[in-house]
Parts: sequence; structure tokens; C-alpha cells
Amino acid sequence: MDDHERKQKESFVSRRALFKGAGVGVAGMAAAYALDKVGLLPDALTRGFSANKGFGEPPTDKMTYRTHPGSGDKISLLGFGCMRFPMLPQATSPGGTQIDERAAFALVDYALAHGVNYFDTAYTYHRGISEVVMGKALKRHPRETYFVATKMPGRLLPTLEQAKEMFETQLERTQLEYIDYYLLHNLQSVDVYQQVYEKNGVLEYLLEQKEKGRIRNLGWSFHGDEAMLEYILSRDVKWDFAQVQLNYHDLMHQYITPPALAAMLDALQVVPAQTQWMYEKVLAAELPLIVMEPLLGGRLARLNKKSLAILQEERPQDSAASWAIRYVAGLPNVLTVLSGMTYMEHLQDNIRTCAPFTPLTEKESGVLKSALDVFLSADNIRCTRCGYCMPCPYGIDIPEVFTHYNNCLDDELLPKDARHADYVQQRRAYLVSQERDVPELRRAERCTGCNKCVKQCPQYINIPQEMARLGKFVEELRVKG
Repeated sequence: MDDHERKQKESFVSRRALFKGAGVGVAGMAAAYALDKVGLLPDALTRGFSANKGFGEPPTDKMTYRTHPGSGDKISLLGFGCMRFPMLPQATSPGGTQIDERAAFALVDYALAHGVNYFDTAYTYHRGISEVVMGKALKRHPRETYFVATKMPGRLLPTLEQAKEMFETQLERTQLEYIDYYLLHNLQSVDVYQQVYEKNGVLEYLLEQKEKGRIRNLGWSFHGDEAMLEYILSRDVKWDFAQVQLNYHDLMHQYITPPALAAMLDALQVVPAQTQWMYEKVLAAELPLIVMEPLLGGRLARLNKKSLAILQEERPQDSAASWAIRYVAGLPNVLTVLSGMTYMEHLQDNIRTCAPFTPLTEKESGVLKSALDVFLSADNIRCTRCGYCMPCPYGIDIPEVFTHYNNCLDDELLPKDARHADYVQQRRAYLVSQERDVPELRRAERCTGCNKCVKQCPQYINIPQEMARLGKFVEELRVKG
């Protein structure tokens, strides 16, 4: 072992020592630190994740693979999402540029050694540094052992010349001569698609790159409305694959748009594509599917205590995340399921789920539906921490504000009635954890209701309304104190 490898291993081991015996959801990490400070860490940290007891190391030769019908590529059922790389201790944002490269390299190496061969990044992830770090990590391995996916950021409205520069930059960042799976990123509206890909000629350019072999497979990721999906499927383009958000929360639950949100979407002239409808449309198009957000941004890996208890009664050793991945991996046409794995425990747990993969039984599907019903009875905000709403012009950290609230709700630490026996402790825990998680100038109460974030949210959250509600809630807690 050379000095570089030794330092990588030491860095990795120190992280495992810190989180020994537990897996931590991406959405739960910031709150975990704050809860530790008020003496509530152990239960909050371990709930919802496999403690790895009795499992040993995941197998290196049991990964399930799916074959792309066009290219013949054998893709690992578990795909590595590079949107949430581990960060250095001094990092100020989980989506920033201060990636812990040694920890990221350790994760990539471990993934490859255990059969994971699909790595998904994008031009904008970690403000461009995700492609760089992934490129460095994979460069140390034979090119034929992995597939790379990255994306053209259409929402930045690039001209043809800018798009060309972006594509060349991506090849430089990733240190690749070609991209295996290239996507038109985050298709949301017809007008943006027409402007960027048709009028600006960006799609024609990408098709030319495919002809030259610099792109092997061309597809798109979708976060849009009904009109956008109908439009993209009607184009005379031979798409090789599609990347869509699928999870049991969205497919098992008939989401009813609240009146205030419905009015806002009406004003924007947007008809959100319901997940079941979207899935059936893409399925009918016979496109191989890359699944994103199988855990709904970590929400389904960090269920509340009552929901988790239902799952654990059926399969005591299984994590909440494993249930979610098994559900979507069993759907027709799914090629691979992406997961953003920040810590080794995430990766190990997901490898066990897919190596080998076992679909849910009919009974287990019923158990999962029961757990979901309980989960939906809570007042969670359906944020996936994708960061598309950022940056806020007034400096609010929108994903972190929502994450803090959701985590406290899941952990039953949300202060309710002042007459409740635990009110004083819960009130203090909420305010202290907010103090540590969300800097004062980045909190909900600074929202002006400018609505600039609303069109960017792929989950169609009425962000200004939620910010007003949370800001008022915190103000009332302070006053009651």
C-alpha cells in the first residue's frame, strides 16, 4: 500500500469510527450534528438504517446487472449518484465545492470492487467539481470497468457556442474521450426545450457528437409538466434512455394538490406530471429507465419512528432505504437505480440490497403501503434537497430549512402543545439544532415571497408559503420561551 492509499484508508477509517455501527441518511446528517449537542444523537442517527450487525462485508460477486437493449451494456442495478459526495469538515454547504476527495475516492473504489459500474454526475453538481472529482477517481481504474453519465444544463439557457464549450469542459473535467450516457438535464418546460435544443441547435450538436462516438447513448432527465413530457416523446429523435423520478411514495400515493398550490400552478399555467401518469407514458415509449430519487432525497431512508416500526416488524434487519430501492428496482424497464451515497454505510447497505436483488413479495408491498400511510399522516415537506431552487436571492438555504424541519418531525422532536410534558426539551432541541444547522441570515423568516424559486422546484412545493409557515412557527417558539 503506497502513502496515498494509506492516507485514503486512514481518512475513511476515521469516518467509520465516527459513525460506527450506523448508516446515516443524507437528509439527516446536518440535524445529527445538532442533535448530538443536545444529547439526542444515538436514536436519531441509527433509526431507519441497517446497523450492519451480523452482515459482514457485502459480497463482491453478487451484484445484479441489467442489459441495455440497444448498446448491450451490462449496467449494475445500483448506480452511484455523484450529487452528494462527502464534504470536508469546514464545508459550508452539502452541495458546495469543498468535496473530501479522499473519502470520495474510497467510496468509488469500494463501489467498483463490489460490482457498481454506473456513475452519474452533471455539469452543475457541486458547482462543477463533482465531474472533476469523479473523473479523478475513475481515472485510476480501467476505462472498460465503468460507465459515466453526465448532463447538458439546459436550464442555464446556453447558446450553441456555450453548449459546445460546456461539453468540451465536461470531457476535460471527467478526463474522458467519450461519455457513455449523456442527458439533456432536467427537462421542465416546452419553451425552454424549444429555445435551447431546437432554436439554438444544441440537440443537433449533441447528435453530431453521438455520430462521432463522443456520446454513446443520448437521453434526458425529466422534472417537468405534462406538456413537456408529451412534447419530448413526440419528437422524431431516437432516444436511448430516460431518467425519471420514481419512488414508492409517489407511485403508491395519490397526491392531491393543496388549494393554495393549485392556484399558484394555475397562475404559472403549469400542470404537473403525476408520477403514475408519467411512468406509464415513458413505459409505453419502451425507453430503458434510469431511476433518480428512489429515496425522495433521503426522505424514504429516514422514515418516522412509527413507519419504520412497521417495516422492521416484517424484516427486522432491513433498512428503510432497502425497502425503497427494492420497490423501484422491481418495476418494468428499470436499468439502474441511482443513489447519492455520502457515507460508506449508505453504499454498503445499498450493495446488499442489489447484490443480489430480490423483488418485494405481494405481502411486503402491502406492508410498505401501510408504512407509507402512517408516514403521510405527518406534516412533512416533500423536499428532495436537489438544490434547483438555489441560490435564493435573499440568501435563504431553502433545502436546509426544510431538512431541519422534516428531521425534527421524523424524530418526534417537533414542539407541539406548550402543556405537553416534553415541550420544554423539544422546544430547546428544535431551536438549538436550527441554530447549528441553519445560519441566522439563511433562515425561513428572511423570505420575501419573491417567488423566484417556485418555477425551479421539480416537486412543485409552494416554497414561499412554507417559509412563511416555518418562520411564524419559530417566532412563536421564541415568544413562548
